Amino acid sequence: MFNRTMARVLINHGWTNQRSVGHWQRHLAADLRNTGHQVQYPQYPETEHPRFDDWQNLLVAELDIMHEAGSGETVVICHSLACVNFLIAAAKGLVTKQIDRLLLVAPADPRTLGELDGYKVDVASTREALEKVAHSTTIVASDKDPWIPRGVKATFGEPLGLDPVIVPGAGHLALADGYGHWRSVAAWVDDPKVDLRDH
Repeated sequence: MFNRTMARVLINHGWTNQRSVGHWQRHLAADLRNTGHQVQYPQYPETEHPRFDDWQNLLVAELDIMHEAGSGETVVICHSLACVNFLIAAAKGLVTKQIDRLLLVAPADPRTLGELDGYKVDVASTREALEKVAHSTTIVASDKDPWIPRGVKATFGEPLGLDPVIVPGAGHLALADGYGHWRSVAAWVDDPKVDLRDH
């Protein structure tokens, strides 16, 4: 049986997300807190018009706080733009302490972010940096995500040397796609063997 321990969890939302009521990340934060995990779920500024430096600075500050917050496994969960934000921070050497597990959910292809300044990254060039900062990385995405037009395997899986978990027909894995309560993510925090395709 899996030996459950309390974790320190940092949840990072994406573009235009105001930590909406009903969104799976908001449910996740509540569910994890209710079972005793230490959870940080910050509101990133200017979500409609993200400022790259502000998002980078907040991410780094929250990672530092997570590592200062007692003991336990460190888990970082990112959705969409937050995934790209994390990859860039890792590539720039701003993530200075290793985390145990990283979950990249529906990472947006940087090529689709043309109107946002600063969010340009060659995914393949981040592989070594990511391996240094995350002991384990999991990618989960849909095969029908408009923000990953070339597919998650070609865009992120192959460049990073990872085999993505693919959820059939689930769009951007957002509230508008029916992803309110996504209980398997909370279960995955307790046990990394949980199948994230279960909704």
